[in-house]
Amino acid sequence: MSRVASFFAAVLITVASVPLVATGTAGAAGLDLTCTPPSSASLLFDPPATNSPQNMTLTVSRQYGPCVSATHPDITSGRSTATGATTGATCLSLLGANALTITITWNTGQTSVLSGNNVSSLSGVTLTVVTTGTVTSGVFAGATFVHTIVYPSTNILLCNLGLGSLSGLYGQVVLEIITP
Repeated sequence: MSRVASFFAAVLITVASVPLVATGTAGAAGLDLTCTPPSSASLLFDPPATNSPQNMTLTVSRQYGPCVSATHPDITSGRSTATGATTGATCLSLLGANALTITITWNTGQTSVLSGNNVSSLSGVTLTVVTTGTVTSGVFAGATFVHTIVYPSTNILLCNLGLGSLSGLYGQVVLEIITP
């Protein structure tokens, strides 16, 4: 995978093009934390992405909440942001798989560092990014996680067809942290 595609996938984080539904409740079968919509993510492209390679700055912001945790009931929300520059990026750079690290700052001031691999796929006008891995430090260290973002946008398809540009994506997030 190209460096550009890896960067896009790393900045994106984000299962199917169906409504997101949590698969359980906190505390059930090792599920320790669940954050569900209206948890959200935004991904902004400057300048807007096209199907022609160009340099751009990417900014991703994620808001988690409501969150419910069996072992840390004081954690009810969190946030994560990242900005980076890339060269030769196109709309198709959104697709692929790569390694990813996400640092979440919780409403308590504590942090969790999630390290794993993500896979981005396009189905019609919906980009889905699923990241799985391990919490490597901070709160929930040693647990595994599934982080899913679904970005619906007709501009994704139009951009890939060369019929428009893509200035940003807005989607819903589901985060599940599973303790061993």
